[in-house]
Amino acid sequence: MTTNVQKLATGKEAREYLKSQLAQYLGQQPESTQSLHRWMRLLEVAGAGIIAAAFLVALYFSIAWKSVDPIVIPIAWFVFAASVAPALIFVGLDAITLRAFPPIVWPGKLPKFVTGSRAVWAGWGFVLLALVAAAFWGFFAYTVGTFNTLMLEPLIQIFSGVVGIGMTIALLYSMFRKISQRG
Repeated sequence: MTTNVQKLATGKEAREYLKSQLAQYLGQQPESTQSLHRWMRLLEVAGAGIIAAAFLVALYFSIAWKSVDPIVIPIAWFVFAASVAPALIFVGLDAITLRAFPPIVWPGKLPKFVTGSRAVWAGWGFVLLALVAAAFWGFFAYTVGTFNTLMLEPLIQIFSGVVGIGMTIALLYSMFRKISQRG
């Protein structure tokens, strides 16, 4: 089952529709699945708390730059970047066990509501994305902390290459959308 909620008039209507679809789907699930979903939502909130705490710590170190070792500041920001991993893992596991994606309604652009194997694949994608992000940013923090230039140089090249490609794709996509809307 797939539903496109972007075709509704407003973002608020789309969000409410997505919430109602999720609630209806949850109502059809056994109590054990609903209970597991409630626990996963608590873990997702805890994951968001980890992100907020890591941000505050990195911000504190940046503000108190005169009283901390300068190497701690970039490490704190890399740890902040890696701190999204627990939240993404919990969202992915929630989608896998619930067999519905998204298992929660987030602010911002709303995805399609899917169930079944597509939701499980989306959940595994979130878990994999989280592990890759945590490994990359954790390794980046480690190389900065040890100031290992032998490892740091290729990481910076990979990061700048990915950012450059991402920006190029985003610009081309934006241009394509503008051209296709005019024509």
